[in-house]
Amino acid sequence: MAIALYETLYAFDATRMSSDGEAIRTGLRNLLEKYGAEILVERPWDENGKLAYPINKQKKAYFHILYYKMESTKQGELEADLRLNEDLLRHMTIHVDPKWADTVLEAAKNDGNRFAIKGMQDDSAALGEGIISNDPLARGEVPDLAAAGAPAPRPRPRRAAGDEKPE
Repeated sequence: MAIALYETLYAFDATRMSSDGEAIRTGLRNLLEKYGAEILVERPWDENGKLAYPINKQKKAYFHILYYKMESTKQGELEADLRLNEDLLRHMTIHVDPKWADTVLEAAKNDGNRFAIKGMQDDSAALGEGIISNDPLARGEVPDLAAAGAPAPRPRPRRAAGDEKPE
């Protein structure tokens, strides 16, 4: 049986986490250990993250990230149990490619939350921190297509209300 490295991001109900967060995290660890997972790195990702859309009438979530090794055949059973967890709004699991496993774990252990998405910034802010890009769109420049000699876009013909779509 193949042992694989997984990264899972959990979005928990923020109100439940504020009242009994340690018990919820302990329950999550116990569930992983039930399937023989070895937890390598565990940490909060974002304690009061705003959701893009409401999930179960919740607008905010507590994000938590885990890196663990487990038999790949048991991952499906674990996912089924996670879907039954009422404290969990959403979760996303990624299988980490073995050639990147050491690099990912080292970054997760040493970089703290800088490795997380909340530490990533849009291209314009990153450019101010010394990241250089040759892409004009990444630098926030909008190309002038007319000045470059590109033809103007042709308008699309409109269909009348009774016209059928051409095939």
